[in-house]
Order: sequence, then C-alpha cells, then structure tokens
Amino acid sequence: MKHLACGALALVLAAPAFTAMDGPRQCASLVRLTDLSQAIEPGMFVEATDQLPAHCRVRGVINRAIRFEVTLPEDWNGRFMFSAVGGAAGVIGDVTSLLSEGFAMASTDTGHEAVDGNAYLTQPEALLDYAYRGVHLSTQAAKAIVSHYYGRDIDYAYLQGCSNGGRAAMLEAFHFPTDYDGIIAGAPAFRFLEFMPWAVTMDRAQRAAPLTDESLVLLDNASRQACDLLDGIEDGVIGDPMQCDPETFLPSLVCSEGESEGCLTAGQVDTARTVYADLVDADGNVVSPGVPPGAEAAGDWHAWLLPNEVAGGNSIVGMVGEMLSLLMREDPTFDLAEFDPTDQARIAAVVSPLDVPSGDLGEFRANGGKLLMYQGWNDVPLRPQRALNYLADVERHAGGADEAADFFRLFMSPGMVHCAGGPGAWQADYVEPIVRWREEGIAPERILATQPGPVAMAHIRPDERVEQSRRFTRPMCPHPQVAQHDGTGDVDAAASFNCASP
Repeated sequence: MKHLACGALALVLAAPAFTAMDGPRQCASLVRLTDLSQAIEPGMFVEATDQLPAHCRVRGVINRAIRFEVTLPEDWNGRFMFSAVGGAAGVIGDVTSLLSEGFAMASTDTGHEAVDGNAYLTQPEALLDYAYRGVHLSTQAAKAIVSHYYGRDIDYAYLQGCSNGGRAAMLEAFHFPTDYDGIIAGAPAFRFLEFMPWAVTMDRAQRAAPLTDESLVLLDNASRQACDLLDGIEDGVIGDPMQCDPETFLPSLVCSEGESEGCLTAGQVDTARTVYADLVDADGNVVSPGVPPGAEAAGDWHAWLLPNEVAGGNSIVGMVGEMLSLLMREDPTFDLAEFDPTDQARIAAVVSPLDVPSGDLGEFRANGGKLLMYQGWNDVPLRPQRALNYLADVERHAGGADEAADFFRLFMSPGMVHCAGGPGAWQADYVEPIVRWREEGIAPERILATQPGPVAMAHIRPDERVEQSRRFTRPMCPHPQVAQHDGTGDVDAAASFNCASP
C-alpha cells in the first residue's frame, strides 16, 4: 500500500497538493517520472462524458516491453484498483469501470502483445513477465504515479482478475504480499502443472470420438433432468454437481442399433466419461479432477473442447498442448504425441514459474491482506475441485478453517461456467465486499448474485436450444456453506435463501 522505491518516494514528497484545477497540468507533467527503468508518456487529461468522470490517463513502458496504463479521477477516494488480464494477456485490461466511484485504476499487458501469439513462451524474460513480473512491476510504477499525482499515499490498494488474472492475483499474494491490501481472485488458473495434462487428455479424447454441439445439448438436458432437484429447487441449475453421478444418465444416452439421432455413440459416451472423470495415475492418485455434470451446453464445453472461432478453428485444449510443446522446446526427447499426462514430473520445471507454490499466505495475512476467491461449479478448464483443494491447503497452513476465514474466503457459484455465464446466478459485485472486509473488518457472509438472462460474451456462446432465460437472484456463500431455501419464500429471490452448512 505505502511501499515505494526511494526515488519515487522523493517525487511524491516533492509533489504539490493536488486540486481539480491542476488536473491537466499535473497530468501532462507525469512524463517527468521517466527514468532509466521506465518510460512514461505525457499524461492526457480526459474531460467528463456521460459515461465517465474527468480523469488523467497516462501510459508507460517498463524494461522496453511491459506496457501499463493508469487512470486518475479528479474526485479520488484514496483507493487504487489494478485489473489483471485473463487468457494469455497481451492487452491492457479494465482501467475505467471504477473511476465513477473514485478509484484510481491501472492494468498491464504483462510484457507482450496479443498479436504476437505465443512467441512470449519462447522468450525467457517475457515468460517471467507474463508469469508474475509484469503485474508486480506495473503495480509499483502505477502506485508511484498515483501517489505523485495526488501528492499523498494511497489509502488502500486492491487487485482483481479472473482466470489468468486470478492466477496473477494469487501470485501477488504469495510472492509480493505487501503489494495489495485486498485481492479478488476469480477462477484462478494457478495450477498449470495440473491444467496442461488435463488439456492434453481432453484433446486426445475429443479427437478419438468427438462430441458435437448436439451431443452437448443431450448431455445438458440429461444432467439437468437427473440432478436439478437434488437441492429441492427446480431452477435449471444443479446446486451441488459433486453430488450428481454421470452414470445416472449416461447409459440412457447410448444409441441403440440403427439409431443415429437424439443419442450418443458409444465412443462419444466414453469421451463424456473422460471429461467427467478424474485423471488418475497408475497408483490411483488424482492428477486432474474431472468436470462436474451440468451446464454442458452453456458455452464452456464448446469453447474448450470443440473447434471454434475463438481458438482460430482449433480447440483451446488443443492449443494448450501446442503451448506445452513450446515450453518443453529445450528437451529434444519431448514428444507431445507420446507424452504421458500423468507424468507431472516431466513438465514440473517449465511450468513452475506460472504456478502458485502453496497455500501458505502467512505474509499476506500478516500484512492485513484479505483475499476473496470465487469459482463457478461448472467451470470446465478450472474445475471446482482445484479451488476446494487450495482452500484446504490454505486452512492447513493457517491453522484451521476459522483461522483461514479471517483473511481468505472461497465463494462457489452454482451454474456458473468459466468466470462468467451459465444457467446459474453468476453476475455479482465483488468490489464492495472486499472493500468492507479490508477497511471495516466486516467479512462477507454472503454475496448477492444475479442470473441476468442472455448476455453476449466473446469467450462463450450458449446453445440457444437450452439457453437459460429465467432470471433470478441467489446468495453466493463462503464454502462449505450453501444457499438453502427457507421453505416459504419466492424461489427466484435471494432473500428466500440462507447460507448454511449442508
């Protein structure tokens, strides 16, 4: 929060007190923060519009590669929010959504550009920039700019991101525990050692007997019919998919002799079983947890397992295999086609910079940090058991569940797929809960989530044949609590549900 390099601190102390009238002049003068380690552009002052307040926007580059951007509203509330980018990064993330609430904001592309594809994987420094260095160095630079611009320290610094952005958030808490006071980590991709073998396995299964969009509709309808009512509420959502056994509906989907429509071939059923099942080694140890049943046609299965335009005509799991080959390029004996996905030791060294080493967040906790993680129960690439395993590891290091809950809480969202979307109530505000938790000591006991109806999203396209149109609200509860209906209230209203132990 208040940790600045000596040179940046001197600039902060030398800065005059900020007033709104000084905005354009102060903004342009941010170029003076340029030094040997970072190049800062002259800031541009942006006049107020119907959508955004007046603010200063400044861009910079660290180490000739790590681009970052900072936005500074006239009416600053003393808070700073950094947006960590998902996917392969390569672009600047959100730097405007909280300006109207008074937050200064920042983001980074982590040191490479998306148009260059996976080239960063073959460049050692660029890979580390993507792994953790880009966010950390951009955080330092952005915080110095904010403090210089306003002439005082930041009161509270926050970070939010989902998927790869969630991974970056988790690495900040582990490697650089004093960078942030509060962190929102959505569906963090923080276990490449598990994720890459899973993706290779899924790609092989899909190539052997490919599921189709029609297959996903059949699976979606079958799993919902079999397990929707397990929680006593018929709402198109499987409340706890870990209680839904795929074998209750898979056998009935196999095509009879001569049948070709409205059913799955035996090979397709085997592929579905592979997706649902844990990947285990020869000794029965789980290498990668499986995908729980539910929301099969909500977009995640299609985006990750099937060839699609998002992946340039490939599948994303196929692209992950290509990424692994690039990471393993210095091992002349590595052959992706012959790679045993259960042999994690083979790839451990190359993926270790990308992964969170453990659930030991003691330094982050000692600094007063609070970490809110959220995860969809029907997230395909980052299956929920991964998050539950990490929670258990945090609790073990913290000395128990109660001790861990003092600084770390995991919120599971029924019916949500990867980061956003799905038939469940997935749309939620995580900023207000983390601010209250860190600044007022009020831990989030429930978070209001909404099923908003169809929302256009680039990363998923739900199949319209089963698209969720019913709108409702639900509370998201800190695991292991679940939302339980009170028995009398409106089943579409969150007020009718309590967070309680199952």
